[in-house]
Amino acid sequence: MIPEEAVVDAISSEHLAAAELLVRLANRESLSMRARLLDDFAREQSLSSQKLGTLLESMLKAGLIARTQYGIVLASTGNDALRYAAVLRGVAYARYRQRDANQVEITLSPPAHPSRLMEALPKHGFSWTRLYNTKDSLIELASQAERRLVIISPFLDREGVQWIGQLFEATTRKQIERIMVIRGRDKADREALYGPGSRLASHGVKILSYAIARDSSGNMTSIETFHAKILLADSDKAYVGSANMTRWSRDLSMECGVILRGPSVKPVATLVDTILAISEQLSINS
Repeated sequence: MIPEEAVVDAISSEHLAAAELLVRLANRESLSMRARLLDDFAREQSLSSQKLGTLLESMLKAGLIARTQYGIVLASTGNDALRYAAVLRGVAYARYRQRDANQVEITLSPPAHPSRLMEALPKHGFSWTRLYNTKDSLIELASQAERRLVIISPFLDREGVQWIGQLFEATTRKQIERIMVIRGRDKADREALYGPGSRLASHGVKILSYAIARDSSGNMTSIETFHAKILLADSDKAYVGSANMTRWSRDLSMECGVILRGPSVKPVATLVDTILAISEQLSINS
């Protein structure tokens, strides 16, 4: 018999998904679930592969499930599983009633292997289990956009443009506004945007350049531009961090940022709206 408090302590998030998984296992005669069905479950619950993996690890740690060659199996009786599911639903309801209007998640991408940083972090008590990979976090955030998705990145390459295309593809609503803000004055940026493999035109993406020429002291010309990396979904969900839309940021470099949801996103949305107002629209066929 697993103490109920041990179950609650082990499963720190995704309580409703954990409860639903226990109920499904308890209602199956074999008390098991194969990997393919787990993938279907993750899609139904809107869980990324990383979040599903974290949830399963926490349930394994709690002793609720066990791994088999083909998937997972319930480690308790069906009746006990249903009781634990009821407890987890109660925790989810209590946290919903007492929730903060603002939600903040840390998202982190590890450097390419082998990494001195990843070797050193465990020695300093670093826990990876409650952090989400930048790639998974951005796809999940983009998929939640209902009215508009704005991506702001100062640096691009062809692999990054493919990544941008995947993010815009995650917005399944046809009427959503899709906007990309770049510096736009570098030859490499334009080649990446308009070169082979770019699918932005087919997604109806509006491309803007925030790179404003201005005269500085003397005869030198400077450019007012940006170094910020932002993804804004509607006006209440945002990523603010270090990741550029490049292969280096996606696959090789350590990147860190935050996912914000709620009223705290309003200043970010105001900043983005102002950037859009002063930026110049580029033609994707130019």
